[in-house]
Amino acid sequence: MAATAVAAGGKPTGLVKSPLSNSVLMARAMRSGAVAPAAAGHSDIAFPRSPTVTVLPNVKASTGTSPANETPIAANPSNGSQLESGANDYNCSSLQGFYNSDDGGSTWRQHCMPVTGAGGCGDPNVAYDLNGTAYILGIGNCNGFTGNIVYQKSTNNGVSWSAAQTAFGSLLGGITDKEWTEVDNNPGSPFANCLYTSWTDFNGSFTQSRASVAHSCDGGATWTRVAVDSTRTVPQVDQFTDLAIGSDGTVYVTWLFCKTSGPAGDCGNTSTDLKFSKSTDGGNTWTSPTVMASPQTAPDTCGGYYGCIPGTSERLSNIPVIDINKVDGSLHVAFYTYTGGQTRGREIHSTNGGTTWSSPVEFIGLSANVAFPWLAVSPSGTIGIGFFVSRNTSYAEAAAFSTDGGVTWPTTAKLSSVLAKFTNDGFSGTFIGDYTGGIWTGGTFHTSWSDARTNPSVDMTGGATP
Repeated sequence: MAATAVAAGGKPTGLVKSPLSNSVLMARAMRSGAVAPAAAGHSDIAFPRSPTVTVLPNVKASTGTSPANETPIAANPSNGSQLESGANDYNCSSLQGFYNSDDGGSTWRQHCMPVTGAGGCGDPNVAYDLNGTAYILGIGNCNGFTGNIVYQKSTNNGVSWSAAQTAFGSLLGGITDKEWTEVDNNPGSPFANCLYTSWTDFNGSFTQSRASVAHSCDGGATWTRVAVDSTRTVPQVDQFTDLAIGSDGTVYVTWLFCKTSGPAGDCGNTSTDLKFSKSTDGGNTWTSPTVMASPQTAPDTCGGYYGCIPGTSERLSNIPVIDINKVDGSLHVAFYTYTGGQTRGREIHSTNGGTTWSSPVEFIGLSANVAFPWLAVSPSGTIGIGFFVSRNTSYAEAAAFSTDGGVTWPTTAKLSSVLAKFTNDGFSGTFIGDYTGGIWTGGTFHTSWSDARTNPSVDMTGGATP
């Protein structure tokens, strides 16, 4: 493919400013021919690694000569050696690649989701149910203005796959954007094995949005769609949902709510709200949304609707990533806030089911930018957060751990074996995705991230045992 077209100031000519997720914007730009992946010596970042942490080897999950970014990871609840990851994989015609491992991440096999309808728009999701069935999901039937959630499943950890099927479409008539999927893997739950997918519902002109959640209790054959929030009209925008499921089957959903336009006429450099809602009846009804915290987004210096990583041309999301401590039922959320010219990592927690939340706690005190944090809680209650830590155009994947419910974060490690450079992302330093991934198997925290130590970026896997 030809090199990326880049305008003055480092902005890609094919990426417009829009409340859509960057994955969809890139897919639209590539399909129009405005942007294509580019053809295939920077200072290190000193990071305080705790001596008790064992860092896992870095292993590529993706292959090929085109970029891979947006990298979820999941583990089979009945077999911790089986892992699954995925990416916006531009080696695939659908732009959706998925990877499965039988040996805890030492080796991976690759699979491209088939093209459905007008094509794929990325946003990969991965999940397992209690029976060990693997699920992969993404945006398909996507013409740039409308799109549906499509899925496949496998009963042999990705050796073979079912036919690609449409799960559901938009309630507002546009794109089902930035979805996230979790399975109720709690044997004692009345909704065990039900699938839940949250997404941002957009109308066809992207002027209206709404946080929504669909559920399926028959392996994806049928889905029930429910709007969680009221319909928002630009400059108000719902975006970047995430999910967690408690032992009793309670489902928790979080998202970013942009309240007003900032200096660049978008959500950049504004005070936003992190919203929260929950369902106790299998996703049929949801509580009225409440505010967990109100972080500041980074300034839009690169044409990114939700801000940019300081010192770079990379667009930056702010997903309130939620997980639940199954030991005591506490809820934990990771995000960033822009302060003092940097994006700083924050964690909040609730011990009463989301009724009230703690003040934000900084999970890494390093003087650097934090981006794309992903939080997960181990079976024993240890909280792990994987994230990018960056200065200027250099970055590394790192992790921080807490064993006291998020009050303190004394254990840290750099997970990348080699420093990466944003300008190696395959898009001339302008698009490295919207999210990374993290999951626990026993006492090991597995992470996946878009790694650009060489050009182009790959889905890199690793992690640590704290």
